[in-house]
Amino acid sequence: MEQLSAYMPYFTSIICALISGIVTYIVSRKQTKNEINKLIKQHELNLESQRKQYEHEIAILNLEHEHQLKLKDKELENKLSGDMMNTLISEAMKNPEIKRQFNQGVTDGLKKHR
Repeated sequence: MEQLSAYMPYFTSIICALISGIVTYIVSRKQTKNEINKLIKQHELNLESQRKQYEHEIAILNLEHEHQLKLKDKELENKLSGDMMNTLISEAMKNPEIKRQFNQGVTDGLKKHR
């Protein structure tokens, strides 16, 4: 028993060191978790505001696209109507009777304006 009591301070210091190490580990782990949670909250995305922003950008792009489509449609319509009129007139002028009537109308119109 005397031999055991001689080693008691060593046992006590080892046990105290173990307890201190365990407590330090638990405290540092808790602090690390808190720091990680803080970082997660700091870098958390506000998904709703991002979604609204992208919806707004998509709406603008859709409006621009619709506008461009309407412009192209009008441009094509004007081109087709112009081409159609030119085709009709050129085909009509190939007919000698229509050509004679046209020339007669132009001549009569010029006489009236004089």
